[in-house]
Amino acid sequence: MVDLTVEIAGLKFRNPVLPAAGPPVRDGVRIKKCIEGGAGGIVTKTISIKAADPLIPRPHMAEVRGGFLNTELWSELPPKVWAEKELKIAREATRAAGIPLIVSLGYRADEISKLVEMFDEYADAYELSVHYIGRDPTPMMEAVKAAKKTGKPVFLKLSPHPGI
Repeated sequence: MVDLTVEIAGLKFRNPVLPAAGPPVRDGVRIKKCIEGGAGGIVTKTISIKAADPLIPRPHMAEVRGGFLNTELWSELPPKVWAEKELKIAREATRAAGIPLIVSLGYRADEISKLVEMFDEYADAYELSVHYIGRDPTPMMEAVKAAKKTGKPVFLKLSPHPGI
């Protein structure tokens, strides 16, 4: 069999296929399904200080030529549920599979500081969702500094909107 392992920022992935922070990784059970499906690493759904409203206007997902659009918001689960249940399931499953767990966080530096404290025992790295911050790069840089205090790798999820 072909070796598809990839190393990025000191993290070793069994292959370069990771689920995006979205519906397929909305909780620990679904994260386990992604691992069973062969994911090379895991990125959680984006977690913020305040859970997203679960009543999302429909339709919010659509297939387009060459891709798929998802305008769903961040996690509907509050951070406490992630800390006390979902990340424990995810951490156990990723350790068993020997793959990294990247915890996706949003949005402002003050929020990210609090979330990093809650989740650092579970995370191998962080993904920061900074696409709601706007055109001024200062809040994005502050968010990165807040996450980098852990010494773990930090990745950015940039806006899909040109010019932002």
